Amino acid sequence: MDSYTKVIYPEDGANRYPAKLCCYLWDRFFNKKSSIKMLDIGCGKGTHLREFSKLGMDCSGVDIRDEQTEFVVKVCNVGVDVLPYNDNSFDFVFSKSSIQHIQDTDNLLKNVYRILKPGGVLVVLTPDWESQYKFFWDDYTHVKAFTRKSLRDAFKINGFFEVGCDYFYQLPFLWGRDYLSFLPKVFSFFPDFLKWKTSEHRNTQDRKLIRFSKERMLLAYGKKGY
Repeated sequence: MDSYTKVIYPEDGANRYPAKLCCYLWDRFFNKKSSIKMLDIGCGKGTHLREFSKLGMDCSGVDIRDEQTEFVVKVCNVGVDVLPYNDNSFDFVFSKSSIQHIQDTDNLLKNVYRILKPGGVLVVLTPDWESQYKFFWDDYTHVKAFTRKSLRDAFKINGFFEVGCDYFYQLPFLWGRDYLSFLPKVFSFFPDFLKWKTSEHRNTQDRKLIRFSKERMLLAYGKKGY
């Protein structure tokens, strides 16, 4: 039986995106500080754990199932259960493409707030409903969609401060280059079928510039108070 990550996120040995994303977040939120203890919620195959560890972070993961063996991963249903970590344990909690699978957002955010150290940072990435509504439900395990306002409000209601929520394109050449922000707006007008090179391999044979100009993400962040 194929696992969720094998079907939805097939292996791509040439994919350097996770490394670039982790470096970007490390630079943006920690200014390359050392001795960062981080937790990846919904860590899947451990791809981001691996890249964050290369940057010197002390990495742990949690997921509904453990699909890798390289890192210590605790099995937990984060939408229902209490996160199996002590209060004030982590400097950084990261979650990519997981919160939309969780029905009880408040349970997750309250638990994250508890396990973060004072001044600790939560970063969440999730599909932007406004740009992805036509195919958001193609993943049958999605249970909740977010807009920029709704995700920002969820952070605030659960105690986080210095909260922000940005539109985020999974195109590394755009990051930090505001003068190129017009490009994804142009490519978003292309027909949806042009996102893929072939109809038979929709998960791997993508035209990244077109696909990720159209499939915008949300990047939300907030801190725990001192």
